Amino acid sequence: MTSSERAQRLAAELPDSSVPCPVCAAAVKGANLERHLSKTHGGGAGSAPHESRWGGPERVSSRRLLALGFLATGIGVYTAIVDNQNDRVVLGSLAFAAFTSIVWGSVAWSVPLFPGRLRVDHRGALLRHSFGLGRRRLRSIDQVVLGSAWESRPSGNSGDDYSASVDERIGTYLELRRGRRGIRVHCRTGGAVRATWTGWDQGKRRKRLDITLDRSEFVALQLALWELGVLTPRRQGAR
Repeated sequence: MTSSERAQRLAAELPDSSVPCPVCAAAVKGANLERHLSKTHGGGAGSAPHESRWGGPERVSSRRLLALGFLATGIGVYTAIVDNQNDRVVLGSLAFAAFTSIVWGSVAWSVPLFPGRLRVDHRGALLRHSFGLGRRRLRSIDQVVLGSAWESRPSGNSGDDYSASVDERIGTYLELRRGRRGIRVHCRTGGAVRATWTGWDQGKRRKRLDITLDRSEFVALQLALWELGVLTPRRQGAR
């Protein structure tokens, strides 16, 4: 079953309540969802993502590559020291050190550079990261936490404190949890999650995020959690 079919089934069950559009994540009255898909998205089925597997930029490997940047810089410096008679080695080492410094600077600011994969189904949740070499598994999902996602960015001021940064909101996250383990899923345009679902707990502001999904995949995740019984649709008139 596709995420579009799931959304339409939810709309049929709750015609008077708001349901998320599987394409644009807007909150739409259940009775109007089919017309919204047809008029706004040309039917919507072809634009909706897979129902249980999604991919997007992840930040787990970005953090791990910080250590790789330090290691590569160290190797470059060592090569320059032991073979300082060879200009090409020296220049190559300096260039390599500069390159790794750029990579380090990028990932230090949590730039989501690398692809990850997330799967959520009856077997639990699985996040593949670090170019498929690493993974984090939840054998079941016992709790969903909803909160705001933030990141620190250079302030751009030319004052004395060159390392000054400002915190900026970058969207919403849903954290899937089992005990102390969790997978934090980020979306820059999360849609009307609060107005559509119950069953989640309020979370803190978070900067450490594991994977970023686009808005249609974020809705597909919510619909998958609904089918698993983790999230419950918010009925009309409920608070």
